Amino acid sequence: MSKLTDKIDEARTASRRHLDNMKDGTGERIESVREITSEKLDSAKEIANDKSLIVREHMSASKQRAAELLSDGTERSIAVTKETARKAVTKSEETVARSPLTVVAGGLALGALFAALLPRTKTETQIVGAAGRAVNDAAKKVIETAKEVGQEQAAELGLTPDTFRDQVKDWLGKLFEAAKSAAKEDRRDK
Repeated sequence: MSKLTDKIDEARTASRRHLDNMKDGTGERIESVREITSEKLDSAKEIANDKSLIVREHMSASKQRAAELLSDGTERSIAVTKETARKAVTKSEETVARSPLTVVAGGLALGALFAALLPRTKTETQIVGAAGRAVNDAAKKVIETAKEVGQEQAAELGLTPDTFRDQVKDWLGKLFEAAKSAAKEDRRDK
């Protein structure tokens, strides 16, 4: 039995040695894997930082370009708006200078339209009732007077509904002829 016990002890010892060798090898392998993993992780961090810097540079350039485009567009819009407003003011001034009665009549018509569209309130009737009627009566008199003066001036100039209609027809005929001539001229040039 002692031989058997000795053999068992030898097997145990060999098994332990083998296990210890495996542990030592595994430890070395684990350490090797750790080093490789650490190196790859450091390399990945470095690549990520490089890519991050590139992306930030591109984003910064894109933001700068967008700001420039927005600024250019805004400046152009402001210039166009100013020019349009200037033209509108000039045209309005010309219209008022050429036919002030038309402007007055248009203003009165616009006021009448707003008055017709907006409902009258109780408070308005109580506060402005009598004054409103007086203003309304005065406005009717002004409109009637303007109408009479306008008719008198038109009569002095020889403008009747028939002569006015004839003048408009004549102008439209001349306009049509001018357009035809321009079209013919354009075809000849081609």
